[in-house]
Amino acid sequence: MARLAKRYGFEFSKSPDVHGGSHDKWYVQGDAVVVPRHAEVNELTAKSILKEWDALLAEALRDMSEDDEEEGK
Repeated sequence: MARLAKRYGFEFSKSPDVHGGSHDKWYVQGDAVVVPRHAEVNELTAKSILKEWDALLAEALRDMSEDDEEEGK
């Protein structure tokens, strides 16, 4: 997840103060993806988490690009 965030040009943060007993939340631009904190995560679950994370990163990048365009006008 960190490598994917870096590929999009984002720093990520995993906030330890907002996790449940068995889950963490990974943030980008204030939005979070919930990630189970288990020794092993089901492959389908992992793929779903990465897909959600990828979509979140892409949306954040689009939002930033739109903001930059508006500032340039």
